[in-house]
Amino acid sequence: MIQSGELLKNKDGAAQRLIWAGLVAAVAFLYFPLNQNLTGGTELTTAWDAWIPLLPAWTVPYLLALPLWGLGLAWVVWKVKGQRFRAFISASLLALGTATLIYAFYPTYVIRPSLEGTGWAWDLLRFVYANDQLYNAFPSGHVFQTMLLGLFMARWYPKTRWVWAGVVAVVVLSTLFTHQHNLPDPLGGAALAWGAYRLGTALFPEQARQTAEVTGLSLQPVRVQVKSR
Repeated sequence: MIQSGELLKNKDGAAQRLIWAGLVAAVAFLYFPLNQNLTGGTELTTAWDAWIPLLPAWTVPYLLALPLWGLGLAWVVWKVKGQRFRAFISASLLALGTATLIYAFYPTYVIRPSLEGTGWAWDLLRFVYANDQLYNAFPSGHVFQTMLLGLFMARWYPKTRWVWAGVVAVVVLSTLFTHQHNLPDPLGGAALAWGAYRLGTALFPEQARQTAEVTGLSLQPVRVQVKSR
């Protein structure tokens, strides 16, 4: 029987990349059943959380984080091959699998404030509160998914690293300013993303040819002719 690791090493066609991306998406969607009909659990909070204001306009970047991750996954399937693809898929499965186990066996929740304001931003936040339950707080899925994508994109396209740093920072703040998470949740998400990234890149290090694909360098051999006198 072919082990999954061997399959990931040996298969690099478009169909195989779609299958692996579908597996990543399937594990990610386990969030939703685990977020329903749960009782008990632990609220992870700190004294700093009481000082974080509720800013409903930050619901916009909070909601945009998930389609950003979906578009990023589609980009990886379309553009990324070889060791880089394997590293990303491995890191994604590790992060999502770890988070899913935590959600299932160590459920955490967040106590939300009452929403008494009016206007589009408050209505948007009410929509989020009504459709997303209190659970699966730690680690923050918004943070580890966005940060993991950002780490790989910054690795492959170094000129974009500050853009991705800004994107990750905005997503982290959005989880706090919407009171969808307490402070330990995005910190746990960031730690999970970093650990999965390091392990994925260690398991599937980039080869010289793939590094050249990112930078646009040519690896064609240079022939030097020496003329004798």
